[in-house]
Amino acid sequence: MTTSATLDSITLDVRGMWCTSCANAVERVLKRQPGVLDATVSFAAESAQLQWDTQAATLAQIVAAVEKIGYPCVAEGDGHDRRAHFARIKRDLGLRLVVAVFFDMWVMAAQWPLYLFADSALSRPAQYALSLFAGSMCLPVVAWCALPFLRAGWRTLRAGAPGMDVLVSLGALGAFALSVWRLTQGDPAVYFDSAATIVTFLLAGRLIEMSVRARSADAVRTLLDLPPEQVGVVNADGSEVATLVKRVAPGSAVRIRPGERIALDGIVTHGTSRIDRSLLTGETQPASVRCGDAVEAGTLNGDGELIVRVQAAWGARRVDRIAREVRRMLARKTASQTLAERFTRHLATVVCVLALVACAVGRYRGMTWPVALEHAVAVLVITCPCALGMAVPLALSAGVGRAAREGILFRDVEALEKAGRISQVYLDKTGTLTEGRPTLVDLRLAPGVARDDLIETAALAERGSEHALAKSIRSLVPAARLDALDRATGVCRAVPGAGVEWRGEDGVCLRVGQAAWLAGNGVAVPSGPAQHTLAHVARADRWLGALAFADAPRPGAREAVRRLRASGLAVAILSGDADPVARDIAHQVGIAQTEVFSGQSPEDKARRVQAAQASLACVMFVGDGLNDAPALAAADLGVAVEGATASSVASAAIVLMGGDIARLDHALASARLTARTMKQNLAAAAVYNLMAIPLALTGHVSPAMAAALMVASSLSVTFNSARLLWAGNSRDVAAPKADGLSHVCA
Repeated sequence: MTTSATLDSITLDVRGMWCTSCANAVERVLKRQPGVLDATVSFAAESAQLQWDTQAATLAQIVAAVEKIGYPCVAEGDGHDRRAHFARIKRDLGLRLVVAVFFDMWVMAAQWPLYLFADSALSRPAQYALSLFAGSMCLPVVAWCALPFLRAGWRTLRAGAPGMDVLVSLGALGAFALSVWRLTQGDPAVYFDSAATIVTFLLAGRLIEMSVRARSADAVRTLLDLPPEQVGVVNADGSEVATLVKRVAPGSAVRIRPGERIALDGIVTHGTSRIDRSLLTGETQPASVRCGDAVEAGTLNGDGELIVRVQAAWGARRVDRIAREVRRMLARKTASQTLAERFTRHLATVVCVLALVACAVGRYRGMTWPVALEHAVAVLVITCPCALGMAVPLALSAGVGRAAREGILFRDVEALEKAGRISQVYLDKTGTLTEGRPTLVDLRLAPGVARDDLIETAALAERGSEHALAKSIRSLVPAARLDALDRATGVCRAVPGAGVEWRGEDGVCLRVGQAAWLAGNGVAVPSGPAQHTLAHVARADRWLGALAFADAPRPGAREAVRRLRASGLAVAILSGDADPVARDIAHQVGIAQTEVFSGQSPEDKARRVQAAQASLACVMFVGDGLNDAPALAAADLGVAVEGATASSVASAAIVLMGGDIARLDHALASARLTARTMKQNLAAAAVYNLMAIPLALTGHVSPAMAAALMVASSLSVTFNSARLLWAGNSRDVAAPKADGLSHVCA
């Protein structure tokens, strides 16, 4: 029996995949291995998500089965330089293309006289000699230049998942073999030019596709390449040693000079400067940093020198997490991609049958065997599902990679398809619309309670909370006193949307939270106006006082709300805060007072989302706190701002890096553009195949023309996807209208 203790999972980098047929072959082999419970292979991410029972098989045994058919696998990040990998493939393809073009020109030079002067100027021996020369020139093209297609075709055939490479291999080899057979019969009418041209066109198309794929991969890979490879580690005696970033341990002190990129995440311990986060989060304005501020790997230091205490080692940095998250997202498949792959998985068999039918029909209509076989070869080549298989992966890789560079992290591939149907947006207040850094503006003290006692009691109770108020409360206590409070032993329990409770070993119970929650626990809380966010404090059943906080709206929040409303979306606030506080923020950011829902518990927020969905709205919820997790999970599209709790990030489909809500409409536009490109690619590929099959079956295209049309189809998909890398700001993408049932979620 399989138990959770015997299960393991891993992400593997898979090398050598040429197209989605290769990915299908690897996935099929993985799923056939003993002990494998689930396997998903992504051509876009060049990775495999694997889950298996460790008692039934080892990872080495599973990987060996894949490597046996020619696809090396390594653990993700285990020394696999993706950029060098693409460079090697492009060099190899480039060399093969040069050789193919050189020999193809000689093949053409030899065969054109056969077409032009076959019956007039050339004798039979001269025609045969030219055909023989064309064959000798074609041999290097088929034997060496076509080797990548032949190998990939054989691998996928062995795995039981034949695809594009099988078809083009059969086409090229068929044309070559047919020509050789005719030469052995003394007939100079050969098709070496078709075989050589098929290979040449395919190599040219594959080289262009690989260049675009490499650029798409760079959109993600650049995040990891931003930090330098070496950093100066400052020793206790003040000396500095240049050390590889991979070898720097957490707790080490590193020096960041003016103009250098920061190599590791950490806390500034000395110096002041301004850092540019634009390449990491998309923020355009440099931010000031000083002692105690956090800095991230990949950001650019300004004109000040900094000493940074390392908190996250290489592999655990923020850029590492972002890159891993993007690759995992790319490994997931949309419904459209799954349908396309299912179709292409069976298309190769169908095409082979069609080729046999074309040959049989040709013979029935009186064609000679060579002519009938030529029609069959054209069918094999022109109906290759290459464009259909690449339609979604290429667009997905380009769009998601570009968004990551702009500070928008897609965690769920379905978010791309849902973004275009959103009609209702619900926004959390604290930490989402506001900066999440509440400042103390007032205190209410019970008789006999001192100010410091109230603050320290609240700080002790909040020691385990991730809420923004907890951080603000604890920042009011001096560091030395805070250390003493943290040494107190007890158990802290957070009640999402209500407050926190701390119970010490001596039995004392401290509570900090909303008045209604404290009252429900037997604490008599005096009533009063709530113009600010109040954190009531109680010891046992005695109310000690309340801390009043104010939190300013995030820069750009009002503009973000304006753009969302201008695009036809309904915008509302769901807040657990008191009504006056929520309405004040709504007024500042431009949300109508009728669209403010205050005093919402986590369950209330989720129910509000579900009620909107029941009325045929497609709902997006934006939040950051523990109390937002149910609503994020319930929404059709959950969005978390950076700095959100782990539960909120886990429930969200999109994460806005840098906490910049002003990029909310940008994220939607980017998702819509990527989804639209995927649909365009699928439509173009489907139309091509629907038109190509009748042309080939009726004999209107030669094998060489079929190769050119097939490559043109693949390149149209490739260049359409590349537009996502070269397009302007995705905010310029027109938003969908919010009328009728256009936003009803499927």
